[in-house]
Amino acid sequence: MKKLIIAALMVVSISAFAQENQSEKKGNKGQKREKLTPEKRSQAQLDKWTTELTLNAQQQEQIKPILAEQNAKMEAMRAQRIAGNGKEMTPEERVAFRAKRQDDKKANDAKLQAILTPDQFKKMKEIEKANMEKMREGRRNGSWGNGGNMGGEN
Repeated sequence: MKKLIIAALMVVSISAFAQENQSEKKGNKGQKREKLTPEKRSQAQLDKWTTELTLNAQQQEQIKPILAEQNAKMEAMRAQRIAGNGKEMTPEERVAFRAKRQDDKKANDAKLQAILTPDQFKKMKEIEKANMEKMREGRRNGSWGNGGNMGGEN
């Protein structure tokens, strides 16, 4: 009987240890990301773009207000959505929301295209495409919204 209890305890402790190692390998994926203010989000995105797109100081200064405006709009949309008490959007509301987001995206792209070199703009679009694919993959795997990557923040 003692051997059976000891064996059961060993199995439980080994499985707990194995689960602990898996969560360590995942890193921050299992943890929720800290909520950033629109200003901090803009600065983080600018820092990332500065590195990835090798922006010069003039480009950084020109892009900073565009990112601030973009993040402020997104925050306003989130607030509006939360104010709706999380009710499901109607198909018409969803279509209108998507159209507004696409219009905003086109306007921002036009502003950024005027600031960035063609190579930088192309690289930015490639990064956006990769980020969208990561988000789609996360949705398929059911991990979207649980600390995964969204909107170019990694």
